[in-house]
Amino acid sequence: MLRAGCQLFNPSTVAAAKTGSNNFALEFVRWRRKPRWLPVAKSKVFRVPERKKQSEEERTELMRLHNNYKTQLRSVRQYLRQEVVRQQETSTADHIVFTPEQEEAEFQRCLDVNAAWNAQITKEREVRLAKEREEKVAYIQDRIEAGKLRAEEQRERADQRIRHEIEQSKTFITRDNLDSAIETALANPVDHNYAIDLEGNMLRGRSTQSLTS
Repeated sequence: MLRAGCQLFNPSTVAAAKTGSNNFALEFVRWRRKPRWLPVAKSKVFRVPERKKQSEEERTELMRLHNNYKTQLRSVRQYLRQEVVRQQETSTADHIVFTPEQEEAEFQRCLDVNAAWNAQITKEREVRLAKEREEKVAYIQDRIEAGKLRAEEQRERADQRIRHEIEQSKTFITRDNLDSAIETALANPVDHNYAIDLEGNMLRGRSTQSLTS
């Protein structure tokens, strides 16, 4: 396998770095054994490995060691199994034997406890729901009162606007007073032009005099 890496720290490398060289070293990596992802070599595809022959003494010794190991492991398992059984028999937390009468009494006690819990939860729920109903009713009442106040304010503003329009309608030019309005406008001409001097005085229309005069 070919691997590219940085040069080792040596004087030549330092000199190359000083001169601005971009050289890099090539390092060849040699595997001790063939990687397992590579296939079997073609020269060994059909090679059948020869089974090593064991002597009778070696085979007997290996069998003895194997039997001893299996026997010891079986003894350990049996000992652990007996310990578990003994602890289960001596423990009174989860292995209590009841008579039918005791089982019925225990079941009835559990029912009573459950009924007491249900009754307590029911009371708490009723109190909570009553409180929520009161809060909701108070919220709705506040919204209704606020809506009434807004409607009253809107009505009052509408009445004020109507009264204002009625007052303004008295000065409107209608078909009946059109001639008199025209005569009044011709008799009283109004000049809407005006000027403002540096002091903020408003100088109106044709009566405006020159600032230089």
